[in-house]
Amino acid sequence: MANEVNIYTPRHLAEAVRQAPPVHTYFRDTFFTNTKTFATERVDIDLMKGNRRMAAFVHPRVGGKVLKGAGYVTKSYKPPLINPYDVTTADQLMARMPGEDMYSGMTPAQRAAQKLIEEYSALNDATTRREEWMAVQAIVTGQIPVVGDGVDELIDFGFTNKKTLEGTARWGQSTANPLKDMAGWASDVLTNGFTNVDTAIMGKTALEHFLSDTKVQKALDIRRVEMGLISPRDLPNGVGYIGHLNKPNVDIYEYKEVFLDDWTDPEHPATKPLVPDNAVILISSGANFMMAYGLCTYIDDATEAWVTAQTPRLLRSYIEHHPDRRMVELQAHPLPIPDKVDSWLVATVCE
Repeated sequence: MANEVNIYTPRHLAEAVRQAPPVHTYFRDTFFTNTKTFATERVDIDLMKGNRRMAAFVHPRVGGKVLKGAGYVTKSYKPPLINPYDVTTADQLMARMPGEDMYSGMTPAQRAAQKLIEEYSALNDATTRREEWMAVQAIVTGQIPVVGDGVDELIDFGFTNKKTLEGTARWGQSTANPLKDMAGWASDVLTNGFTNVDTAIMGKTALEHFLSDTKVQKALDIRRVEMGLISPRDLPNGVGYIGHLNKPNVDIYEYKEVFLDDWTDPEHPATKPLVPDNAVILISSGANFMMAYGLCTYIDDATEAWVTAQTPRLLRSYIEHHPDRRMVELQAHPLPIPDKVDSWLVATVCE
């Protein structure tokens, strides 16, 4: 029997159920806080890495000695295009929208205005998720693969601060020593990247091995010497706070956000964690990396002239015929750039 609505029976329409996952942007909003829009398609960044050269001793009669500069390298990046769109046809505006009262009296024009807002929100959310994915890739791998229809590129930032534990040193083994590993890695970042790390972000499996490690549990159980405190709680933006270590001096977090990978194997899309389960990231919360946005361009329908906009988001709507439909599209050219290369560390600690 068809599920029909009897218009003569008194009914109450509850609010439409819209189940959409929240958009979490912990990496983008925490580490890529230096947001800049550019009036060009390409973004040029001067990367200068200092050193620990000391001034030389000289005899008073010999005179000064030149301190050579470290120099710099100019990197040029082209932010990739993100361009999702949606289509509205006339028949969609004639029917009742989800959540609309059966006798609301809404006109097609009013439905069109409401649908435009919903469409923009959906396009903006999808773009924001892609930006967060790019930010995580830039940190975890030092690279951003740009793979899609007609594009297959790899943006490489030259990141080298990577560690991989093997054999019995891997976390979860009886001979592993997570606290010693993390202290050594924090020292490596200070030596090679000139940065004091204060944040540790652990993948799910890495965190489980860390918390169950007997050496970690024993160190945190010492009464006279406070080595740290484990006090898990959920924070906004999809982040879980786990606790604090005093050596190294870091706060431990778990990032629970996932993404839908529908390009590696399009026939079998899979939900994957943004931070790999076996990874540990040591980074400074004051990283202040760059979130760059390239120039947005389009052809104006009325003037048939190219229009450019220096903006993180460009939303526009236009009409196509045969059949009649309204197109709503969002254009963005984002590129997270960790411009202080090697100022963080990523370790693969288990299988």
